[in-house]
Amino acid sequence: MIDISVKKVLSIDLEKQEADVKSFIDLNKYFGGTGLGLKFLEIYKDKNPLIFSVGPLNGFFPYTSKTSIVLEKDSAVEDIYIGGSLSTRIKFAGIDSVVLFGVSKEETILDIQNSVVNFKNKDTEPQSLGLPGKRSGIYFEGDKLLCDQYFTTPEYYLETILKEKNIKGITITGTEIFSPKNFDDYKKLYLEILDRKLDLRVDPADYPSCSGCPVGCGKSKVGEIGGNVLLNSLVACQFADKIYTDIGIVFSCLNTLGYEYTHEDIENLPGLIEETIRNISK
Repeated sequence: MIDISVKKVLSIDLEKQEADVKSFIDLNKYFGGTGLGLKFLEIYKDKNPLIFSVGPLNGFFPYTSKTSIVLEKDSAVEDIYIGGSLSTRIKFAGIDSVVLFGVSKEETILDIQNSVVNFKNKDTEPQSLGLPGKRSGIYFEGDKLLCDQYFTTPEYYLETILKEKNIKGITITGTEIFSPKNFDDYKKLYLEILDRKLDLRVDPADYPSCSGCPVGCGKSKVGEIGGNVLLNSLVACQFADKIYTDIGIVFSCLNTLGYEYTHEDIENLPGLIEETIRNISK
């Protein structure tokens, strides 16, 4: 059962090939996504971390379909976003962030099943890993990384750092369960948001869709970079900004799931992120 009362990070030491889950009871105010990723960048800064994070709505509401990736490259903090089903699989692995640090001694594939990490030989067949229907994979195709064999990011930051860390690919399987606090309210709100396709700044098409999105637009393939602080901490699609920058809607979504955030918590998020970035830059 997923516990939403704490933030959990799967910490992976690539050099030692060790992993553990750490719980942080004081980081809920960062929500998730970019906010949480930047905070973990501050915490793990001396280890040159690569951080994948999801937000509180990922896996539960439509159009909250991206995964936040935070890293530091050439002394600059970068935040990029990738689509596909990765965010849902991380969420249902029962974790909020995956932090990779150190360098693997050999080319390695990470097979993450909920909070358990298996370090696999570089020649391992990706399709042999994880649980079909419950997994998402990031693997190189040439010089570019593909998530779910289609989705990617707009820059080569992720490719560069994974090569530096000797990681050839990552598979994440998530099978945990979660029951919304107010299921009837949750179902009603879910359907209301799902029905707001006309509020999206993108046209429906027949391309592969991110998880929780029926639109199949042609924009999600290349991912996103930067953007609105609240949107990126929820890790909602940038084209759903009319929905997920509305504090009232965000508060309602969080409330039906059982989170105890207030309107003030949402309004205070940009200030927390600014403070975190200043601390990282010191």
